[in-house]
Amino acid sequence: NYGQTAAMAAGFDASRGEILVTLDGDLQNDPADIPLLLNQLEQGELDLVSGWRHQRQDNSISRLLPSLLANRLIARVTGVKLHDYRSSLKAYRREVVADMNLYGELHRFLPALAFIEGARIGEVQVNHHPRRYGKSNYGIDRTFRVLMDLLTVWFMKRFLTRPMHVFGFAGLVSLGAGLALALW
Repeated sequence: NYGQTAAMAAGFDASRGEILVTLDGDLQNDPADIPLLLNQLEQGELDLVSGWRHQRQDNSISRLLPSLLANRLIARVTGVKLHDYRSSLKAYRREVVADMNLYGELHRFLPALAFIEGARIGEVQVNHHPRRYGKSNYGIDRTFRVLMDLLTVWFMKRFLTRPMHVFGFAGLVSLGAGLALALW
């Protein structure tokens, strides 16, 4: 009841296998596609394989267009070129998710977070079925939260290993302004 990111973090913490596979429980992902993802991991060149719902069965205006725009923006900001960030059908090597701290809406940025840590990311086309039960909790109202989390991921990508580059500059500006004010 705390959202998809918290659920995925709890699942990662509780899991014991060397390979972890995630998928939504809404029956839109096809479990028969799991071997496609595992096959890519078993070849040894990738650490995370993401499913690409290339023939999505969603409403084109309310779901597909915002998703297309979001995927392009996320790919541009993070440098990880995926067609479908929102797909939960993914396979991970344990070491990729072992030390990830997930919060907010960061579940959609798992490939970017893994890439920041040096993971090799791939993508395979998977099936997508129409929603048969329930309704989606995702809508345009989540845009602000997603943008804030995208800013967080951009900040981590850019400054994770050198935080003084951002805080040091602000500190120097403050120091300069304080010295100028004191001399004046």
